[in-house]
Amino acid sequence: MMERRLQRELNRLNSAFRRARLLRSLAFCWAGAAVIFLALFGLRFFLSWNFTFLWWLTLAGGIFAAAIVWIRESRRRADFQELIAMLERDFPELRHLVSTAAEQQPESESGKFHFLQLRVIETFLTHPRRILFRLNIERKLSAAKAGHALAFAAFVIALLLVSPNAKRPSSRAEIAKEITVSPGDTQIERGSGVVISARFGKTPPAEATLVLVSDSGKTNRVALERHLADPVFGASLAEVTENTRYHVEYGGRKTRDYKIGVFDFPALARADAHLSFPAYTGLTNKTIRDTLRVSAVEGTRLDYTFQLNKPVVRARLVSTNGEISLTLQSNGVALLNDFVLTNSGRYALELTDAEGRKNKFRSEFFFQALPDRRPELKIVFPRGDQRVSRLEELQLQAEASDDFGLLKYGIGFGVAGQEPQLLELGKDAPAGQKREFSRMISLEKLGVDVDQVVCYFAWAEDYAPDGQPRRTFGDMYFAEVRPFDEIFRRDQAGADAGGNQGQGQNQQGDQRTQLAERQKQIVIATWKLQQEKGGAAIGRMP
Repeated sequence: MMERRLQRELNRLNSAFRRARLLRSLAFCWAGAAVIFLALFGLRFFLSWNFTFLWWLTLAGGIFAAAIVWIRESRRRADFQELIAMLERDFPELRHLVSTAAEQQPESESGKFHFLQLRVIETFLTHPRRILFRLNIERKLSAAKAGHALAFAAFVIALLLVSPNAKRPSSRAEIAKEITVSPGDTQIERGSGVVISARFGKTPPAEATLVLVSDSGKTNRVALERHLADPVFGASLAEVTENTRYHVEYGGRKTRDYKIGVFDFPALARADAHLSFPAYTGLTNKTIRDTLRVSAVEGTRLDYTFQLNKPVVRARLVSTNGEISLTLQSNGVALLNDFVLTNSGRYALELTDAEGRKNKFRSEFFFQALPDRRPELKIVFPRGDQRVSRLEELQLQAEASDDFGLLKYGIGFGVAGQEPQLLELGKDAPAGQKREFSRMISLEKLGVDVDQVVCYFAWAEDYAPDGQPRRTFGDMYFAEVRPFDEIFRRDQAGADAGGNQGQGQNQQGDQRTQLAERQKQIVIATWKLQQEKGGAAIGRMP
């Protein structure tokens, strides 16, 4: 039993792969029948034989062969082996990855895939070149459709050419007197040029004229040029901007009318972006005219209007991570509606018209999602850790600012083993403005004792990208409570027993100092990890 997501992906690819295989097989049937018809035509032309029976036999054989191919392909069981072999052949860098992922089977006891199996399957499903699998098979399918159409057209033409009711073609002497006009009926891109030539038989006329009649009713006569005794007359049209009919006049006669159809490749004429910013930013929605690049804060809703040079049947934005289908309107407008900017990305605009033509030049669009930064917090005074007495008053000064404004801000402090206190000292600060605030903390009221540590920090609240308030804490600092009287002794080498005892006390003091410093480092590291994880709520101080 194959993993469900992998089976769904392979079924989607295999469906297009089987259609391409069916069309190729049918194309061989029609092409083979067309070759036989053309062979009959040649025999009929040179030998004047009647091949009515062979004509019917060939027709029946071609249809029967096509029916057999159709039935065989319809009854063929779905098998991913040919698809997998094709993918590994066209993408050598994926050699054995596709087949290995398809061979994974769940454990018989639990009915589930273990970690390594899921890892292999996930590697295939998230491979950055996975989108190329479908594009590669779609190209094969398009080529198969084109080949099938050409083969079937050749089959129909040859069928009519050798039909028993068709007139016998003229002899080779009569064909030599006819005129061949090139390119005949054709289509070209608007604004491009075309060369028209007329090849005559054994006796070319003295002169020939090309007559052009445009859809707007304008008639233009161009003398065809001939080089020396060359039986080919020709003229070059530098630019054709509208549908045109033409024929060649020579020796009082003229050819039938031929058509030059002009077409336009789909193209982008203009792209206007409308930005709807999240409510918490306080920004006014705006429209940016004719732009290929958009930068806005994450969570912004983007509406894009693409003005095209003609109506299309398909429009999409394609990137390495996937595609975005656009909404089409009949007036040559494509819309990207309510697209939420969450990640930055580069997209290429792909257009397809009703005739299957794609835009020659893909416009590149870049969407940049700017992160909603957390508030910037800083303790201005005092700088760094402090040593204070338990009767001292600690004056704290801090600064806070945010790119889209602050909801609340203040000072937080706490004593080891107790819940921290958060003092709100202000609110509703405008975007981009720095607010300064201060607070006097009485250590005597906190009831701290010698060798205890008081931590303090700044905090603020702003809006998160989801529109909900979030709290951010600044760097933590410490105030270590010292005794009122501190005795400093000089460390003397060769001291007596009393000196040795004092030296031992100093060493114990140094050890306590080092231990306290390590504890501070652990607390600061834990504090920073909490902030990196999104400003988790603080609990009891360590």
